[in-house]
Amino acid sequence: MAANCRCWCGECAYRTPWLTEPGSAGRLARHYAEQHPDVEPGGRTEYRENEREGAGCVAALAILFLLLLILATCQHQAGA
Repeated sequence: MAANCRCWCGECAYRTPWLTEPGSAGRLARHYAEQHPDVEPGGRTEYRENEREGAGCVAALAILFLLLLILATCQHQAGA
């Protein structure tokens, strides 16, 4: 499972490293128990975008370019 989640403390500047969602929530709960024992855990959760999301578009454009190049080459050879 990818490390795509981190939690930020609502009381101070603490944030967890990038972990799984349960791992990040657990780390934040431990932080609250140690640093803010009388406070209900809060803050915010941040999700990292998938780093490979844009690769699909690049691959599709590369394939399209290669197909156009092949078609242009075939038409040029047919006309010669």
